Amino acid sequence: MRFDLTEDQRLLVATAEEFVQRECPPEKVRRHAREGTFDETTWRKFAANGWLGLGLPEEKGGSGGTLLDAVLLLEATSAAEEAIGLPFGTMCFGGHMLASIGSERQRTEVLPRLLDGSVRFALSITEPGGGTDVLGAMRTTARRTDRGWVINGQKIYTTGAATADYLVVVARTSPVVGTKRAGGVSLFLVDSRTPGVSKTPIEVINDDSTSQVFYDNVEVDHEAVIGEVDRGFYGILPVLNYERIGTAAMCLSWGQGALDEVLGHARSREAFGGIIGRFQAVQHHIARMHLLLEQARLMVYRAAWLQSQGRESGIESTAAKAVAAENSFAACDTGMQVLGGFGYTKDSDLNRFWRKTRLYRLAPVSNEMALNNVAESLGLPRSY
Repeated sequence: MRFDLTEDQRLLVATAEEFVQRECPPEKVRRHAREGTFDETTWRKFAANGWLGLGLPEEKGGSGGTLLDAVLLLEATSAAEEAIGLPFGTMCFGGHMLASIGSERQRTEVLPRLLDGSVRFALSITEPGGGTDVLGAMRTTARRTDRGWVINGQKIYTTGAATADYLVVVARTSPVVGTKRAGGVSLFLVDSRTPGVSKTPIEVINDDSTSQVFYDNVEVDHEAVIGEVDRGFYGILPVLNYERIGTAAMCLSWGQGALDEVLGHARSREAFGGIIGRFQAVQHHIARMHLLLEQARLMVYRAAWLQSQGRESGIESTAAKAVAAENSFAACDTGMQVLGGFGYTKDSDLNRFWRKTRLYRLAPVSNEMALNNVAESLGLPRSY
């Protein structure tokens, strides 16, 4: 058992960290966070490094490497994602999905444009009446026609939809048979400019870009189907493992950003005749933040390694996401106690990290549902 990164992985991390320092200074990230914008030039530079294709096979147009490599990249860069432009959604629901289950046409015509940064992707899956109960709440439908399909329905909390060129839409294409709700669901690659597609922004406390998306008689051709008709949910399951691991890596990035800021504050802030970092209570807070992040990091790396080896990693991915979200949020919340009133202001990056990590205790699967899955894997009866 080895815990060392390879030389290539160490170089990747160093290059990504240098990119953030050079292209995403703190004031730039804060400005884009306030405005809800990103820098197109920075996005293109990010893509020019081949990072949008990291973890995808070279024979399919990707940059090679493994999911663990992608995790290291996300951990090194997500604290500055507001300036970069939300790369993970495009990497996961665009690159990974098209490379794994996309058609030849989708891989040859769309994937290269994704990899060079020309287009962005977002997953449109959550329904207004649902949440974790994706299949039970699904009301969005796609009806087959002579020319292709007609999609009708509504999705909510579609992260990155406002700037996405393509939406991966999950819709029911056949009725539920018995209790098998996963059957009869298909995936569609929809150009966001298609007539009938409309978006309404949703204001959220972490200032992320998320939207309601409406599909009103949206016509797409037969080539828009990703994977097999009526078996799209089975095709998306491995991608959901990737999503959970990637989300966990982003939480690590935000938690580490919080720890870095708190350490700097503790070393420079003076009170009662010296720096506050000399006080045992402050040291305990900071040490606890470090331990929380190290615990989560080990679980995230292991899940990514299992997935990279082609081994079963569903429970490990779910557990890693739950622990990374809980621990990163707890680290940020503990950091608030060290920063005091300054941490409660938006001048503090910790404030932004605190708001961002809070979301991922709810999404992309709630931590309560993650615990249900873990309990079931231990042999307990299904509880929902």
